[in-house]
Amino acid sequence: MSLLFVPIYAQSGHTTGGYNPQELVCKMQPGYSIDLINAEYGTITKGHQSQTECYLLAVPQHQNAESLAVVINLRPDVVFCELNYYLNVPEGFQKSSPFPDLLLTGDYLNQTAAQTLNLSAIQSTTIGSDVKIALIDGGVCFDHPEFIAIPGALRSMWDYVDNDSIAYDELGGSVSGHGTFVAGVLKLMAPGAQISVYRALDTAGQGTGYNIASAILRSVDEGCKVVNLSLGMTGYDDAIDEALRYARDHNVMVIAAAGNDSTSELSMFPFPASRPYCLAVAALDSLNRKADFSNYGLRVDYCAPGTMIYAPYLNSYYAWWNGTSFSAPFVTGLVALMYSMDSTLTCEKIDTLLSASAVSVDSLNPGLEGLLGHGLINPLLVVQSLGTHKIGDTNTDGLINVGDAIYLVNYIFKGGLPPQAYITGDPNCDGRINVGDVVYLIKFIFNAGSEPCQP
Repeated sequence: MSLLFVPIYAQSGHTTGGYNPQELVCKMQPGYSIDLINAEYGTITKGHQSQTECYLLAVPQHQNAESLAVVINLRPDVVFCELNYYLNVPEGFQKSSPFPDLLLTGDYLNQTAAQTLNLSAIQSTTIGSDVKIALIDGGVCFDHPEFIAIPGALRSMWDYVDNDSIAYDELGGSVSGHGTFVAGVLKLMAPGAQISVYRALDTAGQGTGYNIASAILRSVDEGCKVVNLSLGMTGYDDAIDEALRYARDHNVMVIAAAGNDSTSELSMFPFPASRPYCLAVAALDSLNRKADFSNYGLRVDYCAPGTMIYAPYLNSYYAWWNGTSFSAPFVTGLVALMYSMDSTLTCEKIDTLLSASAVSVDSLNPGLEGLLGHGLINPLLVVQSLGTHKIGDTNTDGLINVGDAIYLVNYIFKGGLPPQAYITGDPNCDGRINVGDVVYLIKFIFNAGSEPCQP
């Protein structure tokens, strides 16, 4: 599923969900001023996103926001004018609840998900140092012991709910602790990365599209290389879509939760995971079967563990929680590890490496073949492929010669050992190891073909 493919269903219509009845989000055609709208309709500019030229407008008292949006949107000098829709964390919408570990009996570093992804093996090579991850969620409990242990691991950037610089995960809401939990998964995956925290969701796990778009734009400008969005809505939001394009144009990877509706209906697939500028992540259980709540289908890119995840929670506690919100940060953290090993990677190269190394879970999910993306992420192979291995050096002896072709033939046709790093056995970089790679390699060895690709 290419990052450049734009599916028809992405523009299927706006959400029928909630919105802020006092605000509109508009963008003018080039050469036209928002002052024209304010003068004619009595709206007032509350905010401006200079990167995308989107405006937040206050709706005059006693006017209906929905009707006003329709009228303004019809103007030829307007690109769009829409309601300021709400997005939600999937767990809040589905009433998924964490299970606090009040007796601290869990094992954060050695939990099942960490073992499934071989985290101890990969973190001997990289921990994600010098990479900034943007966490756009409900804030974080910065004073949790797990975060205090590594000074500077988390940094509060901005709180769009309270409009201050303290992006704290506040108590008392139905989804309080969600942002802290996601931060814990990010830290588990990439303990050396800096997590830049932008609070755009309230304690009920709800936030406006304009605020979320603002957080994305700001995170890109502040040097984040990957953005985690464990949130969504049905339909789409124009301001966020503009922000996603901005992130892509600045080579910033955006990872989004695939949602918890257990559906494959494209019309129900949540935004922003539905967009081509994001990698959509579905959830698997401990047996690598689709989690019963997880969405699936043609828009899914990758899978990651998403059941009984154990991570920091409110106050000084930890908890177990299920949801695609917690699958997404495993992929986000992996992308951070990749950037830490090669800062020149493009979004397209990252997607190629992830897809080439992913483990198909089709055989474990009968009836869902082809509906779980490329499969389960494989951090160990990804890290190996970014190491010192040469593409085409299948036996990893430091040379590319006929011995590598023989090694590949033995693997493909005789049940021999696979290449130590998957990508070394895929010299034509089509994401598969097959006879085409043998032919490609032989042609190169005997000076009749191109060099092995560099994804």
